[in-house]
Amino acid sequence: MITIDHRVVQGQDDPADPARTPEFTDIITADPHLTEILSWLPIYADTDLPILLTGEPGTGKELVAMAIFALGPPWRRTCQRLNCAALTESLASSELFGHVRGAFTGADQARPGKFRLAHGGSLFLDEVGELPLAIQPKLLRAVEQGEIEPVGNDAAVKVDVRLVAASNQDLLRLIAQGRFRQDLYDRLAVLAMHLPPLRERPADIMLLAGHFARKTARRYGRDQSLQFSGAARRRLEKQPWPGNVRELRNVVTRAVLFSAGSLIREEDLAFNPYPSFPTQSNLAMGEGMPASRPSAVQLKALLDSEGGNVSALSRRLQVCSKTIYRWVRSHHIDLMGIREAELA
Repeated sequence: MITIDHRVVQGQDDPADPARTPEFTDIITADPHLTEILSWLPIYADTDLPILLTGEPGTGKELVAMAIFALGPPWRRTCQRLNCAALTESLASSELFGHVRGAFTGADQARPGKFRLAHGGSLFLDEVGELPLAIQPKLLRAVEQGEIEPVGNDAAVKVDVRLVAASNQDLLRLIAQGRFRQDLYDRLAVLAMHLPPLRERPADIMLLAGHFARKTARRYGRDQSLQFSGAARRRLEKQPWPGNVRELRNVVTRAVLFSAGSLIREEDLAFNPYPSFPTQSNLAMGEGMPASRPSAVQLKALLDSEGGNVSALSRRLQVCSKTIYRWVRSHHIDLMGIREAELA
């Protein structure tokens, strides 16, 4: 579970002006631009308007969503979540809107769906850009009119839900490609927030690195006075961080485990243990297509680096999400365990 106690840790000894900046322990920044963005959270949280969070994988969209819910009215703090990636049309309908008993083969029991479970509270839809096109008009109706139709039931059901959606895709590009509805985008983005990538927040790199080093040291009983050598600091600060904060956390976690003594050296930093797989910058140039199925160890590491986000990994490797799910099943990898560890 993510625990938020209404503090933004800014890397300063003096607390931020409480009139300006909300505070959450799980959002750590010293970047003026991100701090300004976060300063709007209490205003956003105090409305029932839909919010759209955008940004690259690993920039903290889910943390921000949870912060919005935590800052909102008490009755909105109960939250349901749904990752829209890799949902088929029929599964998406059932997951979002529920189904009645006997609605389809295997529907032995009625299912309420996320909207009804979130009634009176909040719903976080992650990777909303992956939602099948045929489902998008139904989501638009739910957001615009507060009505859903469970699969197999022609009667509309009223729902009262605070919705926050997130996407690491360029939704405007998807609209131009006919893969996302303009009217749905307009309705979801009544309030919009774009989270900057880590490479645009240089002041946060060592702040976050120190935080992750201390957290890992406590967890594994290592020396909590760990420091980074000058060469290690320079290497971290030069990295482009395509995986953003999630990638930085993984690099630092490995460095703490591999280091000897109280100093993390440059040679303790492992940025890409499987160089046969492409980085996002290579993918942007059309390079680095994976030649074959990764081993179980490789696939586990890749999934760890994306926090179990199959959609993000499919874009990184330029393979279909269904292919990655097939790899996961063949290697018997606990995908849910990886995702739960990401939130721990």
